[in-house]
Amino acid sequence: MQGKGSFKANQLLEQKELTFDVSDYLWYMTSVDINDTSIWSNATLHVNTMGHTIRAYVNGRHVGYKFSQWGGNFTYEKQVSLKEGPNIITLLSATVGLANYGANFDKIKTGIAGGPVQLIGKNNVTIDLSTNLWSYKVGLNGEKRQVQSSFRRDPVVVDLQGMGKGQAWVNGLSIGRYWTSWISDTNGCSDTCDYRGKYTTDKCNTNCGSPSQRWYHVPRSFLNNDKNTLVLFEEIGGNPKNISFQTVTAETICAQVEEGALLELSCQGGKTITQIQFASFGNPEGKCGSFKKGTWEATDGQSTVEAACIGKSSCGFTVTKEAFGVTFSLMKVDDGVARLAVQATC
Repeated sequence: MQGKGSFKANQLLEQKELTFDVSDYLWYMTSVDINDTSIWSNATLHVNTMGHTIRAYVNGRHVGYKFSQWGGNFTYEKQVSLKEGPNIITLLSATVGLANYGANFDKIKTGIAGGPVQLIGKNNVTIDLSTNLWSYKVGLNGEKRQVQSSFRRDPVVVDLQGMGKGQAWVNGLSIGRYWTSWISDTNGCSDTCDYRGKYTTDKCNTNCGSPSQRWYHVPRSFLNNDKNTLVLFEEIGGNPKNISFQTVTAETICAQVEEGALLELSCQGGKTITQIQFASFGNPEGKCGSFKKGTWEATDGQSTVEAACIGKSSCGFTVTKEAFGVTFSLMKVDDGVARLAVQATC
């Protein structure tokens, strides 16, 4: 935050062309000389950015933070007080992933590319800093000064509830970014979901009123036989005391496949399938935990699945109408394709 970077330019550069996936973070640092504090004692720092988040510092003091809720361009403005003489303006831009589809996705810019970055003083006197001499630095010192916790091989998921925004590693291997403090809209979800028909962005919404992700899978190949190390980089503040590690053993397992596909059910931890709670071949509705029969079904659905799966740790077979004793036309199904929905207990 002292205006010293690894390289300099008289322009605001594009972020991803500098970070090269080494880090999500890029520092933009410049200096401005102030002669008349009566104009600049209560100025506005104005920044146009294409990054996903931005933090601003003036003379080493943090003055504010903002993020773009849906990505894309946004404007950051904050009241700042400038002193007489040189003032260091420091901006920390961060991305949360990059576009990887759509027309010309590789040309989508990130960071504070082009700006403008301006200081607006009394009577709208404006200093445009966009063509100032800017210093740049990739990454954060804090990425190497992480919160750590040791755990043994058994846990295979980590619950990051209570954290804010950042990244997590297990034994030096990334398990992903997290942003558990960003809660989704409480409206727009439904117990039923049908992707058929015209696609819209709000079709089949789930997890309303909750973080986009709270549980993070830890592949067993990442784990050591004795102690393991979790490393967290937290960007906006969180409480690591609330983090917990758990094994995931499915007591209830589900599958839903179309005719002609392979049904596969498997219990974990050496358990066997003890009960078929639900099985319907036809046009069943709902999802795991709330399956229900549709307008028609084969009469042999439950018994066929029980014969193939009860007492086994795993089972599988190709779903065909012959396997379920169906001899009549499948046109009773809305889209002409029958489905098998199964819910079992391990």
